[in-house]
Amino acid sequence: MNSELIVEIVTQFGVEFQGPVDGVVVPGALGYLGIRPGHAPLLTSLATGVVTLHTSGGDEYSAVAGGVMEVFDNRVTLLADAAEMASKIDIERVQQAMRRAQQRLEAAYRGPEREAIDTDRARLALARALNRLHAAGKAGMLG
Repeated sequence: MNSELIVEIVTQFGVEFQGPVDGVVVPGALGYLGIRPGHAPLLTSLATGVVTLHTSGGDEYSAVAGGVMEVFDNRVTLLADAAEMASKIDIERVQQAMRRAQQRLEAAYRGPEREAIDTDRARLALARALNRLHAAGKAGMLG
């Protein structure tokens, strides 16, 4: 039996990660799933969360937001709506996005333009920003 998995994380903009890993932990729709070599075939949806890639050189992290995952024959393919390797996350840009989303939500519930703000979109933007910061934190990129 092959002792490594080949993982590929793909978005509409291209391949975020591709390579061999010892194991991977992904945010499934019903909770986190651990995938090791020899895992049974699987097709599942992805939630917003952090993917942990256990590599021989240490753990690597990717922030993902939605999509699907297929596991078949020691290959794991994540077709993500959005994904970003923690090492590529621009912390300042994420913090600005988080502040904008927080301001929109505050205005939606307290401001005069209450009805003009798409709260669902603001909540999703805040969740994505927090997830990206979480991935960066796991990678040791935050102070």
